[in-house]
Amino acid sequence: MQARAAKAQEDQAWRLALMAGLVLPLLLFWWASAAAEPLQLTPVRVESAALVDSDEPPPVAEKPVQSRRYNVVVMGDSLGDGTWAGLYHVLRQDKRFTVIKKSRVATGFSRADYYDWNAAVREIAAETRIDIAVVVMGTNDRQPIVEKGKRHALFEPGWREIYERRVDQFTATLQATGARIYWLELPVMRSPRFGGDMAQFNQIFEDRARANGVAFVSTQGLATDESGAYTAYGADRFGRTRLLRAEDGIHFTMPGYELLGARMADAILADIESGYAAVRVAEAVPPVPEVPAAVESVARESFVYDTSGRRPGRSDDWRWTGPVN
Repeated sequence: MQARAAKAQEDQAWRLALMAGLVLPLLLFWWASAAAEPLQLTPVRVESAALVDSDEPPPVAEKPVQSRRYNVVVMGDSLGDGTWAGLYHVLRQDKRFTVIKKSRVATGFSRADYYDWNAAVREIAAETRIDIAVVVMGTNDRQPIVEKGKRHALFEPGWREIYERRVDQFTATLQATGARIYWLELPVMRSPRFGGDMAQFNQIFEDRARANGVAFVSTQGLATDESGAYTAYGADRFGRTRLLRAEDGIHFTMPGYELLGARMADAILADIESGYAAVRVAEAVPPVPEVPAAVESVARESFVYDTSGRRPGRSDDWRWTGPVN
């Protein structure tokens, strides 16, 4: 037994010696090669044939074309607030648009000393690119204008001259930012007297829009009956019968504002799809044309700012909006 165990140990030692004799030279050869030159993954100066067919540099891959994104900035009074909400609901699934609210309740063009929309445009443009401007104005402007110490009654010739000039100055300032402007027609109102005044404002806005190359978007047929008269109930943008107007007869419910938003969206989309609304962005906002400051105040009793009062139904009171369509 001892002799057999000794024989096995000799055989094992022999095998180990043989393996060492074969492996050690290989290890020494590998070490010498690695020390002489760093290992390379590809042979030096070997290039693809496709890259050396021409002396010209290889073509640069074109970047994928990205869809243009538009800032849609809504300006105006409390009706502008509601129109912004309706337009946002209509366009929120379209990733090309960002709908931004810059409207302000109880403002207009009659009281530039109270709120100057020319200066406001410059401030807005300084912080926000305005590609498309939506304007809803007029419901707070049924009041005298005081300029250079003289008081001008509503709709008299002097009043019209000043008001139209302010509309033109506002439009020019906004156009200078590179924006394309969409001016929304004021809708039919419940009060015949108030509605008659709004019709006169619409005539001014439409005339100035035509003169200044601005899109004037009609509200004809929205929240009206078959004869075009005011109605509180009607079909929403999905064809369902809903309450469309607020209790003051001026503002809208959310389904009503969505109708205004859909009408505005149709006008904007039609222009973009036809290529007409390819807007430019100004490098800098030019100086605003000087607006004569009112030097005489009007008695507070003459203010006509949002006489509906702040209660449910106001376009700037979002507690009543309810579920979104």
